[in-house]
Amino acid sequence: MVIEVKLTREGSLAEPPSVSSQNSPAVSDYSQAYRKSALQAISLCQPYSLPAEYYDEWKYFIPVFFEMPSPPGGKGKPATGELDKRKLSICRGC
Repeated sequence: MVIEVKLTREGSLAEPPSVSSQNSPAVSDYSQAYRKSALQAISLCQPYSLPAEYYDEWKYFIPVFFEMPSPPGGKGKPATGELDKRKLSICRGC
């Protein structure tokens, strides 16, 4: 899913994040919920803690959202290791 984000120098949203026209329309309930969840995550994690000296590089960005496969049996958390691709977050409290 491609989402466009524009930030102020303080790391807050300059405008609501938008789903790019490159995306196919969300037709299933799951797709609509996934899209809504991604947009909500971007909004709730502001203000972002980013280095001011690089503002021109991060004032507009396109975060990457992708689905993680369910763990075997479909319950619980994914195993650490290959599925655990998390990095340090730039948002506060997320």
